[in-house]
Amino acid sequence: MRNQSDNIVADIDWVMVLLYFLLVGLGIFNIYASVYDPDHPNLFDQITQHGKQITWLGVSIFLGVIIMLLETSFLKKYAYWFYGVTIVLLVIVLFMPAVNGARAWFGIGSFGIQPAEFAKIGVALALAKYLSATDHSRSRNIQSGLSIIPKFSLTKLPLPALMILLVPAALILLQPDAGTFIIFTSFILVLYREGYAGNVLLFLIVAVIIAVVTLVVAESSFIIPGLKIKLSGKTGIVLSLITLGIIFYFVIRSFVLPRNRGGLYKALIGSLVVAIIFVNFIEIGYSKILMDHQKTRIDLVLGKIDDPDGEGYNINRAKAAIGSGGFFGKGYMKSTLANENQGHVPMQSTDFIFCTWSEEWGFAGSFSLVLIYTILLIKMIIIAERQRSDFTRIFAYSVTGIFFYHFMINVGMAIGLAPVIGIPLPFFSYGGSSMMSFSILFFHSAQIGCRA
Repeated sequence: MRNQSDNIVADIDWVMVLLYFLLVGLGIFNIYASVYDPDHPNLFDQITQHGKQITWLGVSIFLGVIIMLLETSFLKKYAYWFYGVTIVLLVIVLFMPAVNGARAWFGIGSFGIQPAEFAKIGVALALAKYLSATDHSRSRNIQSGLSIIPKFSLTKLPLPALMILLVPAALILLQPDAGTFIIFTSFILVLYREGYAGNVLLFLIVAVIIAVVTLVVAESSFIIPGLKIKLSGKTGIVLSLITLGIIFYFVIRSFVLPRNRGGLYKALIGSLVVAIIFVNFIEIGYSKILMDHQKTRIDLVLGKIDDPDGEGYNINRAKAAIGSGGFFGKGYMKSTLANENQGHVPMQSTDFIFCTWSEEWGFAGSFSLVLIYTILLIKMIIIAERQRSDFTRIFAYSVTGIFFYHFMINVGMAIGLAPVIGIPLPFFSYGGSSMMSFSILFFHSAQIGCRA
């Protein structure tokens, strides 16, 4: 615990506290508007979602205060223990009754706890502890100051660090919860900042491009002009990759000194083999592993199908609600589409909470909310860069990456730029597990911010 002589109030980062209460306050009033029931108008009514959210907020603030009082050394000491507990919970939850087709919840009366939300905290703590304990010299050599573009590095990621990420991610995928699984890729940004994954980040970008192209054309076919040979889309992609490989081979042979060609040839062959395997993995995963509704959501985003009143109903209605808000919106409690009584927008208090806000406050309100989240993320990056401790810097960047992914994907779902994968908007979407996990992450970020 902190020394009692410390001036706790003076150390608090009040800008972060203001942002927290601003977002949770707006979120609760937004939930109230989205699920308003004239039979239960009391804001604190525990039968309603807004009443339960206030309860979860109270619990979250209590946990946040405890986090603020704890020394960073205490959290670092027990980081692996917390990680271990979350892994155990992720295993146990696989044996729980399925809810909406996924075994992801522990039911407690009318409340539910989702351990995957807390697994993010466990991974952030464990990853920060491992990397800070095993590679001090590397982290100190990264340039200081507000710079999130470290030197490109080919350093291999230690296997234990990779396992810290993969074990909970695999368990979450078994639930199955593809949305939370995707959130775990946010830790690649952390590794990039720490100098491990410049090549991994580049590979991820290329992989996303190849995956999108594969999914768009995998089920199509074409005929090679003049040869009358019919090829599948996947075969065409493989031939295109081989063609690019041949082109790069001649580029290397023509413009690179002979003594430097060997390593580039190996990298080219390795990249080509990995790319071809990846194309087949994407095609098999899409056709054999994904459930039908998951494939449909991906096809909708990629424009492969157009079914506004069927499979595309959620996205179509979400965009309609956002568009109907105009520039200044319809006013608080005056939404005609994104509210529970109308039932026009599904999950309007959770996955599509942004729709209710946009319809009531319009483009001006949506822009303001995006601006608030942007300020929060910038503030988090500044806090991370101010850290003198490897552990706190890595953890702070983990928090920033998690918040960024949630914000980007949730808003992307609402406006039709991302598939519907059940990602909550931090502090806005209804949900006790997400409120507590985001609050714990946030308060720890604020804690290390005031002690930098």
